[in-house]
Amino acid sequence: MILAHVVLERSISAVMGVRSEYDELLFYVTFMRQFPNVMAPYCVALEKSVGAMLFCHRQGDCADEAAYLLIKYPHGHWEFPRGHVEDGESELETAYREIQEETNIVESQLVVLEGFRETFSFGYRARGGERVSRIKQNRCLFIRKRAVFFLAEVISDPDSILLSDEHTDHVWLPYAAAQQKLTHGNARRILKKAHKHLLSLHG
Repeated sequence: MILAHVVLERSISAVMGVRSEYDELLFYVTFMRQFPNVMAPYCVALEKSVGAMLFCHRQGDCADEAAYLLIKYPHGHWEFPRGHVEDGESELETAYREIQEETNIVESQLVVLEGFRETFSFGYRARGGERVSRIKQNRCLFIRKRAVFFLAEVISDPDSILLSDEHTDHVWLPYAAAQQKLTHGNARRILKKAHKHLLSLHG
């Protein structure tokens, strides 16, 4: 049984890097055909998270150009605020809630820019505390996640950041520095699109 689980984990991990929605669906169908009787925790969960890339145009950290907010996650990677969609929530409702929970920035401090909504998908295997928690809850150890991002300006004091205990640090950085700071390519690609959109609005 242990050997079977190892083979299963390796089989799933080998195809968790698919990016497009078509490849994502194809992966899931292929997996279910190959392992029709698989049960938690050795299964794949399809999950969705929503957040926003926050920027400011104020003095200090934001100076003469837009500065983007990056937050550091416990595993050490830098990204943007985002989180799971709760039952009955719209994507924007999730984004507002997660931003407030993770940064203490509330909806009244934000202006969401129209015409920007981007997604990327990624897969990973739960490790450490998350793995232990998922096993206890009989939840899948392999997660295929689609992240949805909006672009929003912080119109009040951007220094009033109060991180949740899910994060360890934050920083406001101009575009070039933010690109260097971000850990993952997906985040860098979506920031590039956001910055291009922002520049197009300001001529």
